Amino acid sequence: MNEILLMLQLFTVIPIQKEIPYDRERFTKTAVLLPVLGGVMGLLEGGAASLILGLFRPMTAVLLILMVDVFLTKGIHLDGLADTCDGLFSGRDRKTMLEIMKDSRLGAFGTLSLLFCLLLKTALLMELDSVTFLRMVLVLPVIGRSMMVLGAFRSVYARDHGFGGIYIGQISNLTLAIASATALFYSTALLGISGGISWFAVGFLILQMKHYTEKRLGGITGDVLGAFLEVSQLIYLLIYVLLAR
Repeated sequence: MNEILLMLQLFTVIPIQKEIPYDRERFTKTAVLLPVLGGVMGLLEGGAASLILGLFRPMTAVLLILMVDVFLTKGIHLDGLADTCDGLFSGRDRKTMLEIMKDSRLGAFGTLSLLFCLLLKTALLMELDSVTFLRMVLVLPVIGRSMMVLGAFRSVYARDHGFGGIYIGQISNLTLAIASATALFYSTALLGISGGISWFAVGFLILQMKHYTEKRLGGITGDVLGAFLEVSQLIYLLIYVLLAR
C-alpha cells in the first residue's frame, strides 16, 4: 500500500498526507504496480468524465477531461514527449540531443508534438459514443503505463544518473509479464477483443520506437518513457477506432 501512495506522491498532484521513506532499490520494484497506478488514475478521470459529460457538449467535455489528465499527472508525460521530440528531431549528435532533452526550454518540434498529440487525441475521443468513451478514459492510463514497463525492459539508461534509471533496465521478466497481463486483461474486459488486439499492436509499435530511440541516443531516458506513454495512448486510440468501424 505504501508503494502505491509513494507513486501517487511522486507522479501525481494528489496530496498524500503521509511521510513515506524513499528507498531507490525498493522503489524500482514498484514497476509492476504501474498499471495499477494507471487504474487509479483512470478511476479518478472516469469519475470526472461522468460528471463533465452531463454538463457540457462533447467537444468541451473531451477538452476538459484532457485537462484533468494533464493536471493530475502534472503534465510530466507530455513534457517527456516534447523533450524527446526536441532532441531526436534536432539532427544533432547523441551528446547534444541529450543536452537538448534536458533543457527546460520548449523547441519547435516539442511544441508541434504537443499540439498534434492533443489535437489528434481530442479528435479520436470524439469518434466514440458516450459509453465507449467512458471505458476508454478508464483504460488509457493503464495502457500507457504498461508500455512504460515494456519500454524500460532490457533497455539501457542513456544518462550517467537520473530518476529514469530507477526503472530503465531494471525490469524483470516477471514484472513485465504481470504488468502486461494486467493491462491486457483490463483492456479486453472493458473494450472487448478490439481492445486486446489494439494492446498487442501498440506493444509492437512501441518496441519499434524503443529500437529507434536506443539507436539514436544509445539508450532511453525518463523523458522517453513519458513519450512512450503518450504515444502508446494515441496509437491505441487510433487502432481501436479503426477496428471498431
